Amino acid sequence: MRGSGRHTASAVAAVITALGYMALGGCREQKATPRESLVASAGEAGDACAGDSLRPAAAAPAEGLWLFERPSSVERVAARIGPPRADDKTLVVTRPVETMEVGVAGDTIRHRLDAATVSLELLPPLGNGTVGGNAVPDSTVSRHPAATYAPSPRVRLAAYEPCATSSRGPRIRYLRRDVAGRIVTDVMLHRASER
Repeated sequence: MRGSGRHTASAVAAVITALGYMALGGCREQKATPRESLVASAGEAGDACAGDSLRPAAAAPAEGLWLFERPSSVERVAARIGPPRADDKTLVVTRPVETMEVGVAGDTIRHRLDAATVSLELLPPLGNGTVGGNAVPDSTVSRHPAATYAPSPRVRLAAYEPCATSSRGPRIRYLRRDVAGRIVTDVMLHRASER
């Protein structure tokens, strides 16, 4: 019986070890993907969030200063999300949120809301990184839930998170629509500072 018990224990240990190696092999980071596929769409068949991709997050966009700058031009977008403030009477947590967009022509668009609340909103997949460019219709594309702040009726700041295997940090998506509801600016901001 002792020999049989040892053999069974060895077989069980071998199976557990093999399963552990298989699980670890599935979590290895994949090779870098082209820029066009850096944002994985939540809810689709390829929802494994492979490589260095990002996906919409349900947690609120984080506090700090967030920036986008195109090195070849003067296009810039900045967003500042301030510290949380609790209102004991309404049981709501708010934050001051401010955005600024500078286009190629030097025109500046600013928005500020002193008491922004987070909401879950359905957004289209990330566009092609346009700032003040051609309006893109998004009525025919699938939408994905993301936690957002709305510093104005036309501007959204949405939280995005990297895959577990990614070395990238979180990002914030800046999405601005024109008066007709078409997307005119759609870029990802990286964190410049936490305060």
